[in-house]
Amino acid sequence: MVTRTLNHVVLALIVFIWVVPFVALVTTSLRSELASKTSGFWTAFTPTELGHRFSTHDKGETDEVLVKTGNIFDRLNIGEEEFPISGEVKSILTKGRVPDPDNPDKTKLVRRLVPVGEALDVRGGDFVFEANGDFTWTFDEPTNPKPKKLDVFIDQNPVFGTEAYEEVLFENKHVPNALISSFIVTVPATIIPITIAAFAAYAFAWMRFPGRDWLFVIVVSLMVVPTQLAFLPILQGFSGIASWATALNQWLTDCELTKSCEVASKSFASLWITHTAFGLPLAIYLLRNYIVGLPRELLESARIDGANHLQIFTKLIVPLSVPALASFSIFQFLWVWNDLIVALYIGPNNADDLVFPIRLQAQLGTFKDQLHLLNASAVISMIVPVIVFLAMQRYFIRGLLAGSVKGG
Repeated sequence: MVTRTLNHVVLALIVFIWVVPFVALVTTSLRSELASKTSGFWTAFTPTELGHRFSTHDKGETDEVLVKTGNIFDRLNIGEEEFPISGEVKSILTKGRVPDPDNPDKTKLVRRLVPVGEALDVRGGDFVFEANGDFTWTFDEPTNPKPKKLDVFIDQNPVFGTEAYEEVLFENKHVPNALISSFIVTVPATIIPITIAAFAAYAFAWMRFPGRDWLFVIVVSLMVVPTQLAFLPILQGFSGIASWATALNQWLTDCELTKSCEVASKSFASLWITHTAFGLPLAIYLLRNYIVGLPRELLESARIDGANHLQIFTKLIVPLSVPALASFSIFQFLWVWNDLIVALYIGPNNADDLVFPIRLQAQLGTFKDQLHLLNASAVISMIVPVIVFLAMQRYFIRGLLAGSVKGG
């Protein structure tokens, strides 16, 4: 009983740790820039007191009046379609200079919050406002007052909008380009290693050849090699290949006329190769452990019927290994999609070809303190992996468990 309770507590804690940041990202991305800067995401679901500045009326009015009426919310919401302000007016901040009792020859600036219903002097008239935003500006004689900007504090109702997503996706071309680049990198970098690993895993599981066990041990040992340790030889290798390809291009074509001889050492292809190399050891290990646990009688029956290794692999092994293939595909897709360090050192450095993690990092300087835009980009980056995981999660546990308990 105690163990079960402890398990539930730990599980609830893990869910809380994962869910709260995601809720914070989504909530902040759906708030206005002012709200995201002035209050935490946890205040987004309840009325929050925020300050705004409004003008009593528009410039250019020429009529002389004794009483001018209006509404604070109507004034604040002029031109505001995405995040209309509503709620209850609490007070208006007034500033003025009064004689300084400590220095009779000087004055001092006094700030005061005027509550609802109390008149305040604005350009020689009495300005009275209500909680619903209605205000009355009364003068002793007909006059044409100039507009006055006032600071008002409002207990503002929660409001959400998609302005940040529209700005990030449609007004900033870099984010859509980064999404396309991430798909260009992630899809091949997931399909290529899973395909190679499936063939290799079948060979290690059911084919006999000299040095099979030692070769499998070497492949598994590669999983402990740190990614950072491999960067230098990888970069040197790609630089050498690029130099060779550039020389070959000069020899075979007239690229010198168009100055297009140089072949880049950092490209999408280099990312495909690197992610494939880093992903293969784990993929081979997981798939081999799964495939070796399949019923031996099934494969022997296929051999008796005259099936060769390729037919057995394509018509028996692959259909039966869908859970393991899907579980590794989730791992590989999530890793490549969220990868920053490999893309930063191996991937293309052209601004239009940057993958999403690098573009998101660059936005820390582009958007600066515009949290709603940063969070909108982060949510967009998370949507694709979440969809992939939810679509394939029913295979996830089945594949991993089968690969972890069966062996040969």
